[in-house]
Amino acid sequence: MATTEELEEQLKSLKSEMTQMKEIINVLLSMVVEDDEEEEYSAFGGGLDFSRFNT
Repeated sequence: MATTEELEEQLKSLKSEMTQMKEIINVLLSMVVEDDEEEEYSAFGGGLDFSRFNT
């Protein structure tokens, strides 16, 4: 059976891993959100067609 000190070390290690996982998830989530925003703007064809205003 593990001692209290060993369990405390394992808990510290797990907490560190959880923090790293949260950071990775946040980065991935921000990448997905940025991709969605780019797709929304590209659906409009890149902006206004100024040629129709030049008569």
